[in-house]
Amino acid sequence: MGRERLRPRALKAVRYCDIHTHCLPTDPTAPAVISVDTGEPFMPLPDRRYAVGIHPWHADVDRLPELVRRAHHPQVVMIGEAGLDRLAEAPMGMQIELFEEQVRLAEELRKPLVIHCVRAWGELLDVRKRLRPTEPWIVHGFRGKSPLAEQLLRAGLSLSFGRLHNADALKVAWEAHRLFIETDDCPIDIVTVYACIAEELGVSVDALASDVGRRFAEIIP
Repeated sequence: MGRERLRPRALKAVRYCDIHTHCLPTDPTAPAVISVDTGEPFMPLPDRRYAVGIHPWHADVDRLPELVRRAHHPQVVMIGEAGLDRLAEAPMGMQIELFEEQVRLAEELRKPLVIHCVRAWGELLDVRKRLRPTEPWIVHGFRGKSPLAEQLLRAGLSLSFGRLHNADALKVAWEAHRLFIETDDCPIDIVTVYACIAEELGVSVDALASDVGRRFAEIIP
């Protein structure tokens, strides 16, 4: 009886999940969340995932009704980017008010919150302690150092990293299994971001993509 010929195993394509981008991925099946501010047109394309929010740079309470309307769209899977920015023109009090409204909206709709924060970490954590949200909070474009990363992770947040980041903070988030990856305004493509981060962590791109992909699938439908 002749030896049975073994069929080669089909190679599984690596999926590079992008938790936060302002660009349209060239691959319509790519697991990416496209962020759209309420000041921008919202014309969702089929089979794409979106996040909608009021950015602290554009803080305006009059935008809340439009945000609520958009947030109910079935292709909206996250709220944000929302947050606090000490460099923004809007008074911090207004920013906090708008941020809290977006936290409540995320809780009501049971959607994760993607966060923009600049030099207002104390205020951000105060809101979290006061409102006690249960939906995931993900700080996008994290560039802080490892002590801040550890503080945020202890508070229950996850961190998303792009091409610019602190290497020690990156490792802290990786070891805590709370790391996401993003392209943000897309200076380089997601594959390159994964390759750079994998090299820094000393892991294979496949291992990194698999680990991030599991977390992505846990919170994003």
